[in-house]
Amino acid sequence: MIPFDVTADDAGDRLANLEKQLLTLPSRKSYLLPAFHMAQEYLDWLPRESILVIASHLRIPLSEVYATATAYSELRLEKPEYGAWYVCTGVACEAAGAQRIIDAIKIVPEKFGRTDCQFLCSLAPICTDHRGKILGRLTENRVRALFLEDSGDQQTS
Repeated sequence: MIPFDVTADDAGDRLANLEKQLLTLPSRKSYLLPAFHMAQEYLDWLPRESILVIASHLRIPLSEVYATATAYSELRLEKPEYGAWYVCTGVACEAAGAQRIIDAIKIVPEKFGRTDCQFLCSLAPICTDHRGKILGRLTENRVRALFLEDSGDQQTS
């Protein structure tokens, strides 16, 4: 999936297609989360333009739609930077060793970041790889091995 880019030539077409997809949902407030998921699945994140489209379709004030979107960490309000790995730094992940994971993977600091709680506490500590795949119950050695294995795969591609 190529993340939506406001400056891309097909940006208008993709937003128009999202509007068509939203027509499958009733224009009711109770469909706000399904609309978010539909938009994020299609655009790979929730740019401002998609939030405007959702607010218009569901007839909900923009401020309320935006406030709801910011309340859910699994909804991406920033364009994803694929190629980077993110370690959850929520309370459960920190208690389960997130900092040790971060210390272990500082091999290439620009390829790693921290993210807020992902609400997958039973899998702590977790990490999202460069493709957006969630990896749980991690150890420092497993993360190092995954990263090195993936680096080798990217070099041979």
